[in-house]
Amino acid sequence: MFTQGWLLLAWFLIAVGVATRHAFAFLLGLVVLGSAAASYLWDRYCLARVEYRRAFTPRRAFYGETVTFTMEVTNRKPLPLAWLEVVDELPQQLVPLYGRVIPSVRQRRHHLVNLFSVRWYERVRRHTTLRCDARGYFPLGPARLRSGDIFGFTVRGIDSEHVDHLLVYPRVVPLAALGLPALHPLGDVRRRHLLEDPTRIAGTREYSPGDPLRTIHWKATARAQALRSKQYEASASHRLVIFVNLDTLGRYAEYRGFVRPLLELNIMTTASIANWAVESGHHLGLFANGYLPQGLRWVRILPAAGTSQLASVLEALAKIFPTPVMPIGDLMQLEASALPWGTTAVVVTAVTDDPLRVGLARLADAGHATVVILIGDEVAPPDVAVTTYRVPEARGWQALDGIVPQTIRAAEGER
Repeated sequence: MFTQGWLLLAWFLIAVGVATRHAFAFLLGLVVLGSAAASYLWDRYCLARVEYRRAFTPRRAFYGETVTFTMEVTNRKPLPLAWLEVVDELPQQLVPLYGRVIPSVRQRRHHLVNLFSVRWYERVRRHTTLRCDARGYFPLGPARLRSGDIFGFTVRGIDSEHVDHLLVYPRVVPLAALGLPALHPLGDVRRRHLLEDPTRIAGTREYSPGDPLRTIHWKATARAQALRSKQYEASASHRLVIFVNLDTLGRYAEYRGFVRPLLELNIMTTASIANWAVESGHHLGLFANGYLPQGLRWVRILPAAGTSQLASVLEALAKIFPTPVMPIGDLMQLEASALPWGTTAVVVTAVTDDPLRVGLARLADAGHATVVILIGDEVAPPDVAVTTYRVPEARGWQALDGIVPQTIRAAEGER
């Protein structure tokens, strides 16, 4: 760095050169003085009017996919930059396939480093491919920009505090990989649930043993002096809701963390069922006892049809925090009465406890067919007569071919 001593030396050489008419001393003084002025100029203005931004293509991705990360720097001044270093902070779950990467002092973060030169009024873009190694809602940034004079004597840095987010959806696999039967993948989904719309009453019929109490038409029963049940109009759509239990430790009241393999296998199973439901034309809903970044309330997505509904469900599963705000059984009791009659409830859980059993009984009393999918090898089946499947840990949730679930128990209607 050119200090005051260098400036005094430059003026001294110039003075000596003029006094003695020594050209070499005079020119050497000018060189030192010009270098000091250039160093000061670059040190003061090198990062002025320098803009940095990042972009992704695509803006959203699924687990295991790659995205193109584009870094763009614009120098909006006549002063060129001999060198510019950009250090952008990324989560470790987003892995650059090429480029220089260094560790970060922050946990589960690393830095992507780019070094290049920028001419006056020039825009420079650098592209890097990132592999998405986990689902989630990942912040990228802040970034650190460093530059200096052309001699490397001075270095100046600024921080770009702008943070972008990349949404990575959870992995989706075919239901066959989850071991669910091809003809009746959701267990006890009775034909009347699929073909009758409980909101549209067409008439009455004779009461059949097993008809829920809420389907009895009491006025028709009084007139006919015999039990009569409501006859519903046909409907091609079926409502399916998924209850997701984010508790993987089995001790909600003493929550201290989560078991990551069970949690990710839980979310992958939920995403796969949601994808199948929408592709099959069902109305899909999601309830989870975790919460989203927007607030501490549980996840509540009411049943609806279409790919936009699937996108909402997958986005919630990507962003969800693994901290349960209540036992899943309590959530099932809260939502059971609000669900339309005949809705099929799929409960995905790595824990069975008393609140879960009470919640399953409440769903049955409300007239909803229920399927339980157990996540992991150690969780015990609930002591309730519902269709139950198990998704074992196998070789882990990251292995596509390592998921071979088995049927544990079928409901009484399927035995």
